[in-house]
Amino acid sequence: MDLSIIRERMGQMETFKNENKVARDALKNELENDTDYLAACEELKAAKDKVKRIKDALWAKTETQKLISDIKENREELTTIEEILSVELAEYCNEKKVDEITDKDGEVRKIKIIAKLLPKNKYDDRDNEGKYASKVEPKLPE
Repeated sequence: MDLSIIRERMGQMETFKNENKVARDALKNELENDTDYLAACEELKAAKDKVKRIKDALWAKTETQKLISDIKENREELTTIEEILSVELAEYCNEKKVDEITDKDGEVRKIKIIAKLLPKNKYDDRDNEGKYASKVEPKLPE
């Protein structure tokens, strides 16, 4: 693949992003100047506040707290498993030169590898996947 083609496509991507930003700002200004829209927003805000109060009361119950805790633990475990599986599948694809794998039920599953560009000059606090990483202070010798 020619590097100039990749660079040109990256430039096109930036151009479209900038055009979309300008268009979104123009739309936002149109909405902010419409009195009917602003009135509807106020009604919506009041309804959302009521929903939040009811939801908070339900979430405060002991049995609901247990469910929330279980979901949070499962979500954390799922995130870890998904990250590990992603690395393992990438290694498997590289080693075997395939894009499919048979799961434990015998079904053939397609593997999708995704590549992303990190933001320009904004990856000081990010890991190699683009996620913000916690800063670890270097350990000083004793």
